[in-house]
Amino acid sequence: MQNYLIPSEISWLSFNNCILDEANDVNNSLFERIKFLAIHSSNLDEFFRVKINKLLKKNSKKNTELLDKILKEVNNQQNRFGVIWRKSILPELAANKIVYYENQPLLEVHLDEIGYYFKSIILSYIQVIYISLNHPKKYFLHNRGLYFMVKLKDIKGDYNYAYLNIPSDKLDRYKQLQSQDDTHYIISIDTIIKNCLSLIFPESKVVSCNAIKLNRDENYLIEDENTGDLIAKIEAKVEERKRGSSTRFLYDSNMDAETISVCKKTFRLKKNEMIKGGNHHNLYDLFKFPNPVKPFLQGANYPGLRHLPFESSKSIFEIIDKQNQLLHFPYQSYYYVLQFFNQAAINRNVLEIKITLYRISSQSLIANALISAAKNGKKVTVFVEVKARFDEYNNLFWSREMKKAGIKIIQSMPNLKVHAKVAMVTMKDKYGNKTYYNYLSTGNFNESTANIYSDFGFFTSEKKYTEDLKKVFTFLKTKKKSGAPKHILAAGFNMKEKLIELIDTEIQNKKVGKEASVFLKVNGLDEEDIIDKLIEASNAGVEVVLIVRGICTLLPGIDDVSENIKMYRIVDMFLEHSRIYKFGNNGQEKIYLSSADMLSRNLNRRIEVGFPLYEEKHIAEINKIIQFQLDDNTKKRIINCEGDNELDILDAVMPRRAQTEIYNWIAETNADSVL
Repeated sequence: MQNYLIPSEISWLSFNNCILDEANDVNNSLFERIKFLAIHSSNLDEFFRVKINKLLKKNSKKNTELLDKILKEVNNQQNRFGVIWRKSILPELAANKIVYYENQPLLEVHLDEIGYYFKSIILSYIQVIYISLNHPKKYFLHNRGLYFMVKLKDIKGDYNYAYLNIPSDKLDRYKQLQSQDDTHYIISIDTIIKNCLSLIFPESKVVSCNAIKLNRDENYLIEDENTGDLIAKIEAKVEERKRGSSTRFLYDSNMDAETISVCKKTFRLKKNEMIKGGNHHNLYDLFKFPNPVKPFLQGANYPGLRHLPFESSKSIFEIIDKQNQLLHFPYQSYYYVLQFFNQAAINRNVLEIKITLYRISSQSLIANALISAAKNGKKVTVFVEVKARFDEYNNLFWSREMKKAGIKIIQSMPNLKVHAKVAMVTMKDKYGNKTYYNYLSTGNFNESTANIYSDFGFFTSEKKYTEDLKKVFTFLKTKKKSGAPKHILAAGFNMKEKLIELIDTEIQNKKVGKEASVFLKVNGLDEEDIIDKLIEASNAGVEVVLIVRGICTLLPGIDDVSENIKMYRIVDMFLEHSRIYKFGNNGQEKIYLSSADMLSRNLNRRIEVGFPLYEEKHIAEINKIIQFQLDDNTKKRIINCEGDNELDILDAVMPRRAQTEIYNWIAETNADSVL
């Protein structure tokens, strides 16, 4: 591999290590830090479900070396996670009179309480599987399920083995027990089960009980998407991945060698799939760790702010007619997006609604508004991307519900994913003329994630946006392209080519002594042609600044390659999700907001939409946000030439935190703006 590139897996792990930095930062509130531990665990779990299997399957020297490097880094992060939990989080909980039972003796009153809870509730979900060592058969662990591996000694002195489920999929993982005086107590159902094993195995002595868990490969491939029933194939693959090949078997590091050997044989594991862990797994359940003293220890609250133009008594469509509107989530309330669809659903002059859905909430208000619109006689067309990984079932559910209401559903295109986040409302005036109201966004139509993902939403009725979006929607419906869009960037049409052209312009400007710069804020960067063009720009002397949250295979600051490229990463309370493309253009800046990362899949195998901003007001807003982020010296990391993260705090005169400054700036410019 070229010395200016880094494997995507290593880059991603570097990002996930930043999450541990936040969990370890005592300036964050205690329950924010616990949340970051949950995020880290969730991320790592998905990493093994999606990114590892190809390395396990291909037995080459290169893959083996990379896998060894990955597992070493994973082990380092798991150990760091444990240290943060034991040495920092638990003592701080205890200092605030919150006791989390792990290995310490339980109070007598709590022994009675957990005994009752175990016998009346937990026991109804327990399934015990005894392992036959002499007559082996196929034993199965559910993907991501939690289990205990139990070593038993019978009255004859013989050792036996069994495994049993921890029903965290049925019950809350953490239970708050009776407070004693002013001290609160919390226990996991894992610990409750451990304390009640004698009730499960009354005729044997429990020698050891260790937590185990299996991750399975969930990255499916449909060999032929062009023939047959694509939806049926997707449904079959989603079911199939429940029984996919193993990618990680986590086991308690206290497990003895004989029990490890039994696990390997029983569950048909390979050595490189077996990874030591702690005595509790699936710690993404920490998202629901109870806070008995809430809101104390929760940290600052940032309620969604108003967008004053939408606060008038006029309809949202009248306001959009007067001026394009740009919103900043989650700093501003997502209520206005819901209002856009709710008003469209009941407005007698609305004729049609079109929308693309990639990931929507399981209790989607937008889907319900579309259903209402159809029942109110509007023509509604919804493109649902059923291949959105891990959201297939949810998207299929809403497809069926909307179809029942008379909505025209278009599901998944062969060999493409539709990742664009766009909608169009068609309205007629009293003369029968049509007006089109468009919504374009960097984030999903998901009111739940809109509270924690930073994104932009843009409302417009301008013809130039409408005509380009019509071409996208026509392609989604007919699979035929009616020319390339002129203003928006659309992957599947012209996005990659236009981006290269825009970077080329900066290169040419620099060569003739004009102002030249490239700024990209994305969630990932690995597209080879884009990387090559950025390197070319760097070598031409163009200032290139990148803010890349996740995977970035390009290394900055390498002599004669990327020495003019600066790269940053921001990890904070909100997930940085928006994409910004900014080109200096000799002082006449061009700015696009987009749904697309600079990843090969986004630019080559997806339908994406990036939209330009033309109003000086909106360009100034984006530049203000970019400057806040570049000035951050609290949560911004510098990515160095080896791909490591360095907190940018060396020359800090005063602490600057972009996300809080953005929130306060929006609040100040919209007086009385909290909803």
